[in-house]
Amino acid sequence: MHKKLKRELTSIDIFSVATGALISSGLFILTGMARGMAGPAVILSYLLAGLLSATGMLSIAEITTAMPKAGGDYFFIMRSFGPGMGPIAGLLSWFALSMKTAFALIGMAAFTILMPGLRHVDIRIIAITLCLAFM
Repeated sequence: MHKKLKRELTSIDIFSVATGALISSGLFILTGMARGMAGPAVILSYLLAGLLSATGMLSIAEITTAMPKAGGDYFFIMRSFGPGMGPIAGLLSWFALSMKTAFALIGMAAFTILMPGLRHVDIRIIAITLCLAFM
């Protein structure tokens, strides 16, 4: 007997897709590409990025324990700086997601150029093509 499939994503499905994209492209592919370009200095880059990220991470952890409300970043920014900062927070969140997407596309393009016939194609052209295909 066949089971009827539904077209829906649960929060676990969405979390799995987002986490998989982040880990595969951000951790494995781009680290290798950065190592190829920067050499051993990539370790210092990751340490510096970790220190800068830690300040924001600790601030968000502290404010989350002080104000445990739903609403994510916007709630904290609105309570801290007022509703006028909402559009700026939205734009910065959009920019962060855009950068994550760009990194994932470059990572996928790095694997795609390993296919026969695509070795001499510019990686940026492949990334743009993948972006258009996913849209």
